[in-house]
Amino acid sequence: MASAAPTAFAPTTWSETAGVETLRRMMSVDRYNEWIFQRLMSYVGKRILEVGCGVGNMTPFFLENAEAMTCLDIYPESVAVMEAEFGSDKRLRAVAADIADPASLQVVKTRQYDTAVCINVLEHIERDAVALGNMYEALVPGGNLLLFVPAGQRLYGRLDEAVGHYRRYSSDALRQLVSDQGFEIAELFHMNVLGIPGWFLSGKILRRDVPPRGLLQAFNWLTPILMRLERLVRPRFGLSLVCVARRA
Repeated sequence: MASAAPTAFAPTTWSETAGVETLRRMMSVDRYNEWIFQRLMSYVGKRILEVGCGVGNMTPFFLENAEAMTCLDIYPESVAVMEAEFGSDKRLRAVAADIADPASLQVVKTRQYDTAVCINVLEHIERDAVALGNMYEALVPGGNLLLFVPAGQRLYGRLDEAVGHYRRYSSDALRQLVSDQGFEIAELFHMNVLGIPGWFLSGKILRRDVPPRGLLQAFNWLTPILMRLERLVRPRFGLSLVCVARRA
């Protein structure tokens, strides 16, 4: 798999990183976030492990019908945000841990979850195979892995570097990676074909560190149209890849 290591940045604080600012800006694209959830919702169970919860942009969608949910993030600051936002909900537990570290399984426990959700996170993990193997161990037999990752290594640019992406994935590479950890692929497809021009312009031409607010707002406005188009015709390529897999 072709990969590119991210450029090293040294922000003053966690809150000043490009990744955190991108998460903040992604809070505004509520229609897009809902679209992601809609593509995954039929596979979501009741006991959920969210790997890389960030500041909780996707958490409310999965928490709505959950019996119990563990939100995992490598940054204690993210966990603090989650506790402040969702601390009153006894179904949710936020934990600072690295899913690529075997010790994380002692924190989340093995075979406890019927769903592992990992949205725009796997590309941030250098040892992605180890991370997926640990997600496999966290799931009950028959449990579902729900992955959402950036697609197309040729699109890798400044935006990817700034937010800490190690790579973007091809469908073949992702299929092999997930299968190698013991998962059975249920679905694997591209999504968001119209997002490619904006990402290419921002990351490859303008070399932005974060997605422009105006571009995100325009995309959020167009999302319902894009949802209908991709419901009619599933694209052969796109800005992202969706993978649903099952633990044997």
